[in-house]
Amino acid sequence: MTVLAETPVGTCSSRLFLASGDNVTVTCQHGRDRWEYMAMYGEHTIVSEWDLVCERKSLGSLATTIYFCGVMLGGILFGHVADHVGRLPVMLGTLYTSVAVGVGLAFVPTYPIFAVLRFVQGVLMQGLQTSTYIAAMEMFVPRQRPAVGATMECTWGAAVMVLPGLARLLRNWRHLQLVISVPSALVVFYICVLPESLRWLVLNGRLDKAEALARHVAKVNKIPFPKDVWQLVEREAATAAASPRSRYNIWHLVRTPHLRRRSLVLFYLWLSISTGYYGLTFQVTSLPGNMYLNFFIGGLVEFIAYAASVLIMNRFGRKRPLLVYFFSAAACCISASAIPRRTTSHGVKLEDVSTALAITGRFFTAGLFSVIFVYTTELYPTVIRNIGMGTCTFWARLGGVIAPQINQLGTGSEVKVPVMFFGCMVLVGGGLLLLLPDTHNQQLPDTVQDVENSHYNETLHKQTSSSRFNEPSMSSEPQESDMDTHSIQQENITTKL
Repeated sequence: MTVLAETPVGTCSSRLFLASGDNVTVTCQHGRDRWEYMAMYGEHTIVSEWDLVCERKSLGSLATTIYFCGVMLGGILFGHVADHVGRLPVMLGTLYTSVAVGVGLAFVPTYPIFAVLRFVQGVLMQGLQTSTYIAAMEMFVPRQRPAVGATMECTWGAAVMVLPGLARLLRNWRHLQLVISVPSALVVFYICVLPESLRWLVLNGRLDKAEALARHVAKVNKIPFPKDVWQLVEREAATAAASPRSRYNIWHLVRTPHLRRRSLVLFYLWLSISTGYYGLTFQVTSLPGNMYLNFFIGGLVEFIAYAASVLIMNRFGRKRPLLVYFFSAAACCISASAIPRRTTSHGVKLEDVSTALAITGRFFTAGLFSVIFVYTTELYPTVIRNIGMGTCTFWARLGGVIAPQINQLGTGSEVKVPVMFFGCMVLVGGGLLLLLPDTHNQQLPDTVQDVENSHYNETLHKQTSSSRFNEPSMSSEPQESDMDTHSIQQENITTKL
């Protein structure tokens, strides 16, 4: 049998063109001794180690899907736990456990064990992210929250830029897994220095610990402890303790009118932002060229967006930047999808213009992420803030799950369909955002009643008059001017730890 030609080469099956004029399709046989992998950069991945090719090709992307399923579960699970037992236990527990799981992943012998541990890691990482962000937002006064939130996001962008360099140097996925996991063990001292959320302690009747923390904060800030303010806090806490205490759960997010509107809109906003972000990320990394360089450029774009959000939120608040980001991202994506794939008479490749618009769209979706975290924590009251944030991240991770499937719509003929889809999703999100209030320089709501109170909602553009620690509201309240002073002083004692 004489073979004249073979096409395609390097795939699971090839067609042989014989001298006799016949065509024969040959399928590769499964088995490590039968495969020869052609790694462009000499990398050793889970694909080459466990033969995730041909009929097992879907297992490679399945590992990512399994991870995001764990993240979805972790958002809801630890959202409840952190609101009931505190931010600090959840943060430390998920931090230390995730280090152990991360190290264990580097030594797994089989794919099924790898997939299970990735699921567990997803659960833990989302619990860590949510509890850490909520604790940080509750620690600082309104004018400092944008800088705190953006700084946390910038560390994410910086890590994304470092990761491709590490991957290029190490090349073996097990070594890379160890390098990104072991350094987290250096923060074991956190258990000795990190405080519990002052707001959570007061709202849950832990007044002794709350007072000790408040006195420590006042001492570090070199200001006298505000005894009159603390006495007011104790009276309101005593009144709250005498009233029936609600055990909050996910259904409280939609039980009352104003909170229901906020929750439903936020759920879609997080879904659309995440779908657009991960969808465009997958699109960018599949571009021609060095995959490590492409990944680095993506991280750089994110870092710039996160860093810029500090100045933007301080100057323009939360809602206006979000509106600009939503509509700009939509315009970039829809424009990118509308540009034809051809070269003009002047030699300009319109495909390159479309790619540039898609990358710009990713910049705006990264900006959306940097603001939506701060905005969400300020819209939910303290008593269910972790539950609300955890549920929102559930919808965000659902976007991470469906984004690759949407990208499949562009396989073959219409590659512009996914980008158009992402643009339409964020466009709708921008419209729904108009239903929510701005929270710039506002006191965090503490109870559901704070959100539902009509006066609170009608005057959100002004400085709120009080921070209540009980639900329902008290019939005999101090005068408004007194409560303004109380709010300002109470925020002062949480300025710096």
